[in-house]
Amino acid sequence: MKLLSVINIILLISVRINATAYEALNSWYHPHSLAMVGSGSSLHIAESDRLNPSLMFSNEQLLTIGRVQYPADISSQMVQIVLPHNYGTLGGTIRHVSYGIFEGFDENGNPTENYAAGDSWVTISVAKRLFAGKVHWGVSTGFLFSNLGEYSSTILTGTTGVSLNLSKYNMHTGLAIRNLAVSIKDYSSAEMHFPAILNLSLAKGLAYLPLKMALDIDYRLYNRLMTFHLGGVFVLPYNTQLRFGTSSRRIDQLSQINLIRDFFTDTGLGITITNHQYIIDIGTYIYGTGGAVIAIGLGLRL
Repeated sequence: MKLLSVINIILLISVRINATAYEALNSWYHPHSLAMVGSGSSLHIAESDRLNPSLMFSNEQLLTIGRVQYPADISSQMVQIVLPHNYGTLGGTIRHVSYGIFEGFDENGNPTENYAAGDSWVTISVAKRLFAGKVHWGVSTGFLFSNLGEYSSTILTGTTGVSLNLSKYNMHTGLAIRNLAVSIKDYSSAEMHFPAILNLSLAKGLAYLPLKMALDIDYRLYNRLMTFHLGGVFVLPYNTQLRFGTSSRRIDQLSQINLIRDFFTDTGLGITITNHQYIIDIGTYIYGTGGAVIAIGLGLRL
């Protein structure tokens, strides 16, 4: 129990206090993004509104629910509704990250009331097709509310993206700017760095396999770090899809001790099963330390 409390505190400090902050903007909320380890921004997936809103375009009404369980009792959830209209596709999403409940102590070490920490993110998104569907454009905006005990902050967020449908080459390519933000209310006067990202993505269907490969390049504007994400989706019989992914972060997670663990580190796997009304998703992500993240999702065609 004490070990879990220590892990909780470390994760909380690294996410909430340690300079970059607002990492809820880049958390996973659905098996699609979890299993593909951040790749797939040029594919139509459950979190397209967050990754590249232009790919949110849809001709069907859909209600989506997702839950991701991280280690140390940290979890994230999302509820999303997508509604097609004549002018495009409209989406509304509520996301939440819970960092847990913590024991409170005063400056003398005496116990006080327990407190909770979490982020809530509410967004609306619009996606539209242009030039007979060859170009998609989208934008998402909303508010992120962060709470740490009695302290709170609010920021206005925005993400915009464009994608090209290169049907001749069975390919999609996209460009997005994520996590543009304006602070409305801060925890304190300390400088906070918003995790803005420039994303370039590519997805291509292979000629001789029922497989779409996806490559994403994320350039973090606040610290000039670049991350590569590679994933894919196998389209199988009986309305089944298998998803997988990894990223360049696996290099930092290698232990050089356990060969099998190193092979699977920073790897995501997932399965999607659909019928005429329901979409069921299950996904997992494996850390280099041997830990795992589990996600489930449910979609309902309205």
